[in-house]
Amino acid sequence: MESWRSGFFLMAPQIEPLNDAQTPATCANIALNNLWPGQIDLVVSGPNLGRNTSAAFALSSGTIGAALSSSLCKIRSVALSYGTVVHPTPTTYHEPAHRLSCRIIEHLWHNWGEDQSGLRDGEVDLYSINIPLIERLLTEEDLKIYWTSIWRNSYGRLFKNVSAEHTPEQSRSDVVLTSGEQQGEVKTAAVGPSPTHSGNLLFKWAPDMKDLVTPPLSVLPIGSDGWAIHQGHVSVTPLRASFGEPHTHQSIELEDRIWKLKL
Repeated sequence: MESWRSGFFLMAPQIEPLNDAQTPATCANIALNNLWPGQIDLVVSGPNLGRNTSAAFALSSGTIGAALSSSLCKIRSVALSYGTVVHPTPTTYHEPAHRLSCRIIEHLWHNWGEDQSGLRDGEVDLYSINIPLIERLLTEEDLKIYWTSIWRNSYGRLFKNVSAEHTPEQSRSDVVLTSGEQQGEVKTAAVGPSPTHSGNLLFKWAPDMKDLVTPPLSVLPIGSDGWAIHQGHVSVTPLRASFGEPHTHQSIELEDRIWKLKL
């Protein structure tokens, strides 16, 4: 394990930041195939300061996106996220979280799971680790690590319409999609009538996170990643670099899968 830790710190001084427009998934692919081709055995994406439990968070996660990207390149990959539970989170929780993360990743490296449908020699494609930033990290008493599955959930409104708060002169009718990191805004407009007549839509990032971050325990499937972090446990979830599919037609003979539809 010391070899990959040392290797990281040897590479780190050489790393130059890519353009802000590049996604984490893009950065992972560039590193693996252009900067250090054939030199990387394990990609750790993170730690992200924020949980990536549940389908809603995971499908929106750049951290998991980078691990998915590297696993599609047939490299062992881990997405690492720290769940903020206490607000504000004491910085004293960070170092023990880092140490625990290294121990978990080391264990995974030496005991990588099997998946006959995996992209890489029948191995699990990637893992998602979620560590709650809680006081138990300081002593690790009663801190349990669970194998988990993803909690399949949903979300509602993520953006607030703030169009009425801005005058037409502040918008441009020829902008299709822009984002402002400073203001946390996404602006949309269709090419057509001038803003004076139609007005541009302007949305601000203002998600309603209550049901995602603090759901009632009764809705959390036991053994899911959402259940684990709710209970103050560490979750480790094996994932495939693929969208899930319902088993609706798998048991049906191929000829019977043909649609009886007149075209």
